Amino acid sequence: MTRHVSRSALAIAIATIASASAAVAQMKVEVGASIGLYSPMGNFRPAPVYWTNLPHGPSDLSGSAIGGELRLWVAPRVGLQLAATTTSSTVGGGATPEGEAPTTSARISTGTAQMLFRVTGDASRARVWLGAGGGAIQHGGLTYAPFGKPVDYGAVASVGSAIRIRGGLSADLGLTSLIYNLNIRGTAATDPNLSERGRQVDMLLHTGVSYSWH
Repeated sequence: MTRHVSRSALAIAIATIASASAAVAQMKVEVGASIGLYSPMGNFRPAPVYWTNLPHGPSDLSGSAIGGELRLWVAPRVGLQLAATTTSSTVGGGATPEGEAPTTSARISTGTAQMLFRVTGDASRARVWLGAGGGAIQHGGLTYAPFGKPVDYGAVASVGSAIRIRGGLSADLGLTSLIYNLNIRGTAATDPNLSERGRQVDMLLHTGVSYSWH
């Protein structure tokens, strides 16, 4: 009986190791770098007090974005992606009763985590996928320093593609949208009545290169 149980346990262990090895063999890791255009498209709610250091509208925060991503394909068509971007812009300023107000620097930094579903097979030269998940959006720079560089959280959706160039090297192209509620309120250092609030839809059109390993 003991010998029979030992043989069964050994057979199960071998089968488990074989299955795990096969799963690992199917995994693919992709690392990429990207540049693009970050374009907030939402609106700010009317506020009782306005500050010349803040953007006049979300579109003022548009700018060139640089970033990177890590993709792990755990199955032929299913994967995970972690990505981060940062975008700098110059906002605020304009004429005031005291004269011309200077502009200030703003920075939007994002971090996202998504589940990916690949529409085309791995054999296709142009691999296309859809993604959905969540993300964190930080408003920083000198513009938002008095507000503590607030962080908001929201939903993320994307479509992406990797066009194989040679070997593991690919050219990437994608569009990502971040949907969140911006809720920035004034402090004692600024004015408690200040606010920058509203539903935001930030779009990121990006391109870059990636390299994959099996």
